[in-house]
Amino acid sequence: MVGINYCAPTYKNIREKAAITVLGYVINGHGEIQVNAEKQRLGKGDAFILRKDSRHEVTALSDSNEPWTYYWYNVHGNSLPLLETFHLLHTSFIPNCGIGHLFLEGFEAAKLRSEGLHEQTTFILSCAEIMLALQHRLRQDSDYFSPVMSRMKLYLDRLVGEDFRSDDFSRHMGLSFKQLSRIFKQHAGSTIYQYVLTRKIDMAKMMLSDTEMAVGDIAVHLGYDDPQYFSNLFKHKTGMSPTAYRQNAKSM
Repeated sequence: MVGINYCAPTYKNIREKAAITVLGYVINGHGEIQVNAEKQRLGKGDAFILRKDSRHEVTALSDSNEPWTYYWYNVHGNSLPLLETFHLLHTSFIPNCGIGHLFLEGFEAAKLRSEGLHEQTTFILSCAEIMLALQHRLRQDSDYFSPVMSRMKLYLDRLVGEDFRSDDFSRHMGLSFKQLSRIFKQHAGSTIYQYVLTRKIDMAKMMLSDTEMAVGDIAVHLGYDDPQYFSNLFKHKTGMSPTAYRQNAKSM
């Protein structure tokens, strides 16, 4: 599904546990998105990603001179591996990316998709092209992802199966943990600890959905020696146990 939202100043949309991933692109005005603990203000030319299984909150800002207007794509199904493929799984905000024409092409294709296979294929390819363009923009934007930020994300993304130790992290980066925390919060909108935990939970979701690994083995793979602790943590963050999540994913 694809469309355009023309938001009143009081507009607010909340999904407590989203069953879909939303790709968005701001046409006019200003608004605010929140994905779990990450919050960002958006304006014209900014893109955003509200990933499946997270808490989404989308709010129009009343101080904007123009109504907040944006394109949206609702991506159904198991979209998390797709986001991972394009290295967008932990990205909620891509500033000033200038790809409105791609969203418009997809919007036009969606209006025609019932007319034949060609239009449906065009719509699917348009969605993939948007994700590729967003990935490319992230790599190019040195103002948003500074060299320090890129090194931090590279280090943290390798910690999926290990414990996070702030002293080791600071030593590797050559900066104090306080400095690193400030830089990370500024660019990512979340704390380092939140990012590491979210990464582990998202990997657990994919492994529960796409593999037959036992819950205990998944816990060990993600760096948790105590499977019960992992199960309790997973339930606290997602609202259901790992076993229930797996059963729910298979039934969809």
